This record gives sequence, C-alpha cells and structure tokens, in this order.
Amino acid sequence: VLERLAKEKPSGAANLILACTVDEEHTFFGVQELVKKVKADCAVVAEPTKLQIVDAHKGVVRWKVHAPGRACHSSRPEQGVNAIYRMGRMLRAIEEYARELHASKGDPRLGTPTLSVGRIEGGVSVNTVPDDCVIEIDRRLLPGENPADAPQAFESFLKSHPAVDFPFKCEPVWLNCPPLNPIGSAELTQRLGSAIDAVVGKHTVHAVPFGTDASTIANAGIPSVVFGPGDIAQAH
Repeated sequence: VLERLAKEKPSGAANLILACTVDEEHTFFGVQELVKKVKADCAVVAEPTKLQIVDAHKGVVRWKVHAPGRACHSSRPEQGVNAIYRMGRMLRAIEEYARELHASKGDPRLGTPTLSVGRIEGGVSVNTVPDDCVIEIDRRLLPGENPADAPQAFESFLKSHPAVDFPFKCEPVWLNCPPLNPIGSAELTQRLGSAIDAVVGKHTVHAVPFGTDASTIANAGIPSVVFGPGDIAQAH
C-alpha cells in the first residue's frame, strides 16, 4: 500500500502514517509513547484477523504476588516457614476466584472477565526451605472495567479467604492494556468494511479476547480498529 501511494500519488489522498511500535507483547511502552507524539483522524492496527474487522477486544493487567516464608536448612524444615507451601494454599483460593470471575456477568460479544496464573518461582536450592514464592497474574478486562480496580478486588478476596492465613504482597501492576471499546469507531468500521466489500464481496466485524495496541490509541481519542491478513491461531 505504501509503495503504491508513493508511486501513484493519487489526487486527494490523505496523509498516511506508518508507526512501527516496540514492546507490544510485554508492556505496550511503544504505543504509549506514540500517542504522546502523534495525532491522527483514525488508526488501523495490523494484526492477523483474516482480513476481517475487529472493533472490540479485552484489556489486560498483570502483576506479581509474593508469599513470604522463613528460610532454614532442609534437614530441619520445622525451623522454617515454607513459602511454596503457603503459595500452594493461595493458589487454591486464586483458582476459586478465577472460577467466580468466569461465572460472572459478561459482555455479550466478549464473554466474561478472566484470570490466570502464568508463572511461579520460588526457592534458591533444594536443600533450603524457601523464604519467598512469587506468581504472575494475568487478568483480562472487559470494556467498562477500570484496570486499577482488578488488583484491588483480587487482593480483597484473598485477604478474606480462610486459606490465606498469612501476610502476602501484591506488587504494582507492571502491564496495563485497556480494553478496546467499539464506541467511537463506527464510521471507521463502515468505511473499512466498504473497502473490503469492494474487493472480496463481504466482511464481518468481530470482538476478540486478546489485546492489541488499538485500545491505547483509541483511549487517546483516535478511533481505532484491528485488521490484517493471517490467523491469530498461528500467533506465538
């Protein structure tokens, strides 16, 4: 597209900005810096959507949780407090919380909010009772949810759960990608849909559970959709 525009220079063509952002898979820092410096009438974020339009997706916040313990030699484990054992009890409570989220009222297109534990790490050696165990939480958000509320609700649940009878620490959120709301992108969706129809005859509009740069751009006041060739099933 860019090559054709440069060669053909069609009359009445709009200015087109190509933005290659970094860090989309980890902390979204690239797009966060982009929206501080670039203004545009609309944005199409390139992701594999089978050349169909995505106008809504879930957001995500991620943070770490520590279960503390007290180290000692593994030959006398009764002299310490095993942080991994504590985390094991906490994980049962978190699994319960995740089930409650999954059963809660959801969005008609995106389903329910979700929570998943994706990493766990603890201990320094097998002959030492571990004094710390840490997990990483992945919480998927629906449009209308405040990203700051998710960790607070999670922590309140654990503090009231009988299985979590020990102090624990939730680190600050290290990733924050807001949900993409379709409100505000209707004109862009219609115009892109007409272009797709002119080439392939028809199009569809979808909501997806994964996150993209589009939501950060939309939150900056630039109507945004997600669109591109390929299938997300081949991602990662």
